[in-house]
Amino acid sequence: MSVKTEVKGSGAGETVAAQAGGADEAKNSTAGVEKKEKPARKTEATDTPEKFKATLAELDEQRTALAKSAIEQLKPGRPFDPAVVRQINKIETKKNRLIVSRFASLLRKNNPAVQAIVHQIIEI
Repeated sequence: MSVKTEVKGSGAGETVAAQAGGADEAKNSTAGVEKKEKPARKTEATDTPEKFKATLAELDEQRTALAKSAIEQLKPGRPFDPAVVRQINKIETKKNRLIVSRFASLLRKNNPAVQAIVHQIIEI
């Protein structure tokens, strides 16, 4: 089997050399690398359930406050500020990512009961 070397130009004017080989070579190069388990990051999602609930409640309060202020500022003849909608969307995105992170951290625990509950919640 022959190994070909390709030279590709990148956007910055640099050249990058890459080897193009068969699938066997790719398997051999990754076979020697051992995967080490990384320790879980310490985030709101991996903290205690009380801290997780408190963080979710705080995000809900922020979103509600933004929505109330946007509604109060709506007056005839005044233009609507779309920046408020973007801020609310950012808070919702952060909240959704936090919930997904919590599910992922629970699934990483190898307790079958926890995994069954999380899978049931995900299916809903």
